[in-house]
Amino acid sequence: MPREPLTVIVPCLDEEANLASTIADILAVAPDLPVDVDVLMIDDGSTDGTRALMERLCAEHPRLRMRVNPGNLGLGRSVMRAYEEIPEGTWVTVFPGDNEYVFASVANLLEARARYDIVLGYLQNPVIRPIMRRLASYAFTKVVSSLYGFSFRYLNGFKLYRVETVRGLDVVSGGHAYTAEILAKAVLRQPLLRIGEAPFAARGRAEGASKAFRPQSILRAVREVVAGFRSVQAYRDQLLRAQAVPGPSAGVQPGEPGGEPAVLSPAEREEGAPVVDATPQGRTDA
Repeated sequence: MPREPLTVIVPCLDEEANLASTIADILAVAPDLPVDVDVLMIDDGSTDGTRALMERLCAEHPRLRMRVNPGNLGLGRSVMRAYEEIPEGTWVTVFPGDNEYVFASVANLLEARARYDIVLGYLQNPVIRPIMRRLASYAFTKVVSSLYGFSFRYLNGFKLYRVETVRGLDVVSGGHAYTAEILAKAVLRQPLLRIGEAPFAARGRAEGASKAFRPQSILRAVREVVAGFRSVQAYRDQLLRAQAVPGPSAGVQPGEPGGEPAVLSPAEREEGAPVVDATPQGRTDA
């Protein structure tokens, strides 16, 4: 029986110093996973040697492929465009090219895939990150969760989902805000989506500093959050108007917009989770 496919999307912006170790980490773990792994690297307008390194890596490893953006599109738009070349039925995860995450943690998410359509990762060792980054991430997650009514522990970490759950959605957020926007729209489109959580580990950046917490990046993130939220509200209104049009059948069928979202409560996720949260402090990190 053929194994399910998993595409690992590796978005990069000036990650020449980290990309080789990122790919080595993925390829070392891939043979032990219960899925067939291929890797799609994305150069998002790098000005260093990232693109040339990608080309060399693709020549060396048949599991690797790459695409080059016409400029710096941002994380969200880079990932959304990548869905165009991923076959239906494929599981997808996003693994940043800075090699900050421990790729072996993907096993926790894969273990949960039989129960959920989308698995959101939460950081189980937040102490690895500097205190200012933890505080900023916590604030970001709280603000975004309040806007959308989410109760998830973390939105911008490791995640796993089938490509068809998000493909075709119009997402305007280009930065880290895209995760909340795409998740909200996915639930609006398919209210019965099963969404769970699983832990992942981080090792911290081996080289350089995170680009997400530069002043210009924070201002951009605020703009992206506002734009994404407005887009979600417009999408919601569009779906409600479509429901108001009389149709041949009464009521809402499973999978159609308008039903109650199948987003599990923290207690329900805890009860049915296939993995155990051994680090309660992970709940407050973002």
